[in-house]
Amino acid sequence: MGVPCVTTKYLVSSMSKITLTNGKTVTKPFNKIWIVVAVVALLLYLFSLLIPFDSSTVKLEELKVILIKMFTPKGNRTWEDYFKYLLKLKNPLIDTLNMSFAGTIIGSLMALPLAVLAAKNIVKKPYIYIPARTIMNLFRTIPAMVLALIAVFFVGIGVLSGIIAITLFTFGIMSKMLYEVIETVDMNPFEALESTGATKTEAFRYAVLPQVTPVFVSYLIYIFEINVRSSTILGYVGAGGIGSVIKDNILYNYDRVGASIILMFVVVLSVQLLSSFLRRRLQ
Repeated sequence: MGVPCVTTKYLVSSMSKITLTNGKTVTKPFNKIWIVVAVVALLLYLFSLLIPFDSSTVKLEELKVILIKMFTPKGNRTWEDYFKYLLKLKNPLIDTLNMSFAGTIIGSLMALPLAVLAAKNIVKKPYIYIPARTIMNLFRTIPAMVLALIAVFFVGIGVLSGIIAITLFTFGIMSKMLYEVIETVDMNPFEALESTGATKTEAFRYAVLPQVTPVFVSYLIYIFEINVRSSTILGYVGAGGIGSVIKDNILYNYDRVGASIILMFVVVLSVQLLSSFLRRRLQ
């Protein structure tokens, strides 16, 4: 059997040019990766000038000490005690999930009418959509921790303050994301229904809402995933849940903190896998 003949498509004559077999010369495109590397290096250098850094204050050896304390039983406690403690976290975990779920649902439902009012293709009057956008931007600029502190001031320490903080946090994010989606929908069905005598509400319900609903549900699942993680931090300001357990043990019981982190890692990973599955089904 003969060896198949391989025809050379081109001959390389230099580092920057390629000579084809027909005699034509083609210039190689410039490799832009070096520009990216140079820009990143320049940015890192500028950041090093702007951000104060004292290497003498960095004690990486303490990281090993903290990790050992977090993930080994303290003192006379055994591994059995370590993992049995996870069962005692049932109620704080339920509180964390409850305030995340309730805050996500309530905040998302509150965001829907504001997102409609902020969309220029639905509400064409500036004196309506500009104040609506101002309100959503106001809530988006306030960190969730600050919202939790304000809620604790009004309703006291507990899960309710966490629900209020997550509700307002979700409200700010969802309204912003949703109004941008509404402004990109196909308006032909909406205008067609209006031309037949339908009101704006009816036209929105039958022409725009079906286009927005799958995206709304996808965003709701995604924000719930974010809120489960952030709800742990809210416990530091009295919002309850797993965060309060970590706050109470952070100084003296590192093994309790480690057990709480293990539990939250499993919960967050489970929520993330579930939300990814649900979002794929919605696509």
